[in-house]
Amino acid sequence: MNRSLLLAILCGCAAPTAASVGDAERSRFLFLAVVEGLWEDGPDPQLLKPLLDAPRDHFVPKCPLCTPVAHAIRIYVDGSDVPVYGARGNAFPRELAEGLRSAERATRLRALEGLVARYTGRRFDRMAPGERAEMRKYLDVGKQDGMALMEPEFAASCPSCSGATRRR
Repeated sequence: MNRSLLLAILCGCAAPTAASVGDAERSRFLFLAVVEGLWEDGPDPQLLKPLLDAPRDHFVPKCPLCTPVAHAIRIYVDGSDVPVYGARGNAFPRELAEGLRSAERATRLRALEGLVARYTGRRFDRMAPGERAEMRKYLDVGKQDGMALMEPEFAASCPSCSGATRRR
C-alpha cells in the first residue's frame, strides 16, 4: 500500500465525503433549482398561475417535494421583473408551455414533471458526484414521504416527486 495513503487513513485524513442532506438542504435545492430555472428560461408568469390557482390539482398537500416546488413557482409568478433589459430569459421550451396550457390535467401534470426534471437536472449538473448522490438519496426519501401523503384520486404519481427523482 502506498505510504501516503496509509498515513492519510491512519490520520483520519481520507478523502472528504459529501455532506449529509436533510430537510432544509433538500427544500433549498428544489426551491432554488426551480426559481433559478424559471428565471433563466423566462416563461410568462401567467402560464404558471393556473398551477397555483388550483394547487390540489397539481401538488400534493404537505409533500416535502411539492411544497418547495410550488413555493418557487409562486415566487416567480408573484415577483416583479428586475428593471434590467433581458433580466428574464426567453428560452422556455414550447412543448412545456403547450403542456401547461392544456385543458387536460394529465397533460399539465406531465408538463410540470418535465419542468421540475429540467431544472433539477441543471442543478445536479453543477454538483460534485458525491453531493449529487446524497441529494438523490434524500429526494428519494422525500418522494416516499410524499407518495404516502397522496390521495388515491390525485394521480398515479406526483409530478414534483417524479420530476425531481428522474434520472438522466
